[in-house]
Amino acid sequence: MPGRTATESSPTSSEPASWSELVGHQRIEKWFATAIRQRRLSGSFLIVGSPGIGKQTMANLLARTLLCESSEPSDMEPCGVCEACVQVNAGTHPDVIRVSKPADKSTLPLELLIGPPDARMQEGFCRDVRTKPLRGKRKVAILEDADFLNEEGANCLLKTLEEPPPGTIVLLIGTSEQKQLPTIRSRCRIIRLGPLTIEDAMRLLREVHHVTASDQQIRDAVEISGGDMHAAERLLNDESDELRQSFTAQLESPHPDPVKLKGIISRHVDEAGKEASKRRAAMRDVFSISVQHFRRRLRNEAMENRSQPLTLARLDRSVRALREVDRSANQATLIECFSADIAAGTTGDRGEIG
Repeated sequence: MPGRTATESSPTSSEPASWSELVGHQRIEKWFATAIRQRRLSGSFLIVGSPGIGKQTMANLLARTLLCESSEPSDMEPCGVCEACVQVNAGTHPDVIRVSKPADKSTLPLELLIGPPDARMQEGFCRDVRTKPLRGKRKVAILEDADFLNEEGANCLLKTLEEPPPGTIVLLIGTSEQKQLPTIRSRCRIIRLGPLTIEDAMRLLREVHHVTASDQQIRDAVEISGGDMHAAERLLNDESDELRQSFTAQLESPHPDPVKLKGIISRHVDEAGKEASKRRAAMRDVFSISVQHFRRRLRNEAMENRSQPLTLARLDRSVRALREVDRSANQATLIECFSADIAAGTTGDRGEIG
């Protein structure tokens, strides 16, 4: 199907219908509006920000704005009902190219970027960017999961990013510009989506993700997740409430039981399924709860003018555990070592990966 790949993700039915419904990024909306009115919206862009705060939503809104057949782009009011808007929403517009990392891959496959070995540059993202628009005068190319570009894949993109065809904009979406190679960053205008305010986070979780929770529960979840709205949503379900209660009870104990800690974490990770990314996310949620718990305890101790080296060591261990998840440490070993170190009150510094 033109404009799509079999592995791409597509917009959901909960996508905002207009820019006014985009939560928390009015400054970026105004920047795009000015660029469109002044006819200087062209080239390649790297959109970065915490997971779940609206990067893909913004890219989809921009595509509808530029391709809408009933409204001028400068109006910043895509109609949402013309054939072009409907196709963008459905992920079937021939002039919107989307590529994302398959769930079973650890990086973006080279084939999605430049085609299979027997058809290099005859298929894939880079080739599709250079074909002429089929419906209108513009094309929008959206490369999701830019964090998962390896060096070879990133190098394949350089010419495309540096010289996209006239009327084509390329949008790369990632969580951090630091996760992109310097050669990628230097060829893109960087659009940074700042963290949401707690009020905007509440609105997003309730109106877009349909979360039912109290203000305090949402505040706690956003703090634990570090602004990651996907993680905050996971932390606000009933199963996570049970996890937090049993896990926190052990952390609050004067003598945490390493066997019980290991059992709590292992059960939570196993419930996430067999997919590696989901298991890592589950581990990250648990360790984030630990970080928040010991940070709060440390603040309370400081206010009471008492120092507890055990609290500091356990906080350090929790932060190290998060780093180890991101470095793809062996999950079973990590859970066992973390549980033992928290019980013993040690930092878990075992060298480079610790």
